[in-house]
Amino acid sequence: MNKDMQLAINIAGIGDLILASKSLRALKQSRPEAELWLMTSSEAAVLAANYPYIDRVIPFPIREFGRNRRYLTKMWHTVNDLRHIHFRHCINLYLVGSWLGAAKMGLLFSLIQADGKVGQDAYGFGRFLTAKVPTDTFVRQHFVDAMCEIAALAGAVPDEEGMDVYWNKTCETQWTPFFDEYKDALLIGINPGGVRPNRRWNPDYFVTVTEELLRAYPLSRIVLFGGPGEEFLAKYIESHIQSPKTVSLAGKLNLNELCYIISKLDLFITNDSGPMHIAAATGTPVVAIFGPENPLHLRPYTQESLYRAVHKDVPCLPCSKSSCEDTICLSSIVPNDVFKASVELLDTTQGTQR
Repeated sequence: MNKDMQLAINIAGIGDLILASKSLRALKQSRPEAELWLMTSSEAAVLAANYPYIDRVIPFPIREFGRNRRYLTKMWHTVNDLRHIHFRHCINLYLVGSWLGAAKMGLLFSLIQADGKVGQDAYGFGRFLTAKVPTDTFVRQHFVDAMCEIAALAGAVPDEEGMDVYWNKTCETQWTPFFDEYKDALLIGINPGGVRPNRRWNPDYFVTVTEELLRAYPLSRIVLFGGPGEEFLAKYIESHIQSPKTVSLAGKLNLNELCYIISKLDLFITNDSGPMHIAAATGTPVVAIFGPENPLHLRPYTQESLYRAVHKDVPCLPCSKSSCEDTICLSSIVPNDVFKASVELLDTTQGTQR
């Protein structure tokens, strides 16, 4: 192909796609005549297909491979197809967090033809690059800004706007009756799930906060969320509240519907997760509960008036463990911390008074 093309790589989750949206937008705006291709995870590819500034989405089944080694063949075919294309730039937007990760990404970069290869100089990955940002790029700032710093090496100039998320608008019509039913209510979303168990706040604490909010705001309605496999958390909360003002959508939404419904909420209370970034990108006020991660890096990237990051400074932070027997980072956060943050946002953004 003789076209001017750039390949951005962000093989991570849905939240990571949204975090990368500002840098992806900058890549396209700075070179609008060039095609922008994105290689991302299969689940993130569903949303990436809606982004107007991404010309082609290449799903990469990295998580599927973790469950079934037969996906290796599909992964190889994907990479082999890319080997025959010459890109102006190949840009790895996400952080390199381990020697193994650097080796895998280095192998991918060695197989792709590009005039410029850009990414983070970490764990030896820099030897595969023609331009690189320092090792501490993701340590000293928010991940959104770190990705923009990487994209800048490919000529991208970021604007002053925040993150983007797009959904397929065809899903909106079917939810009209739902929002008509609650048009006079204060809609508060509760998301008790998270990819890793050590990012999930105690569901009993969610129960307490929800009950307090229902008492404080009589016109409020609670919408419970949860992805596949997280339905039990929403069911637990719903069964303990036993209020007609609570509805559970856990396990009932596809990604397009999830984005749309979150965008319609008056407040979203959530663990550190992909839906947290969806809320930030849509401008929905969000209370984000942080356990092992550092809010400096992953807080909701939105106006200060639209979020509260609730966290406690404990000696073991930040922590990259996938599991933990004593999550004091989360257990130190009590229901009143989250309730107070929720009231602050509601009173500020809605003008409501208890």
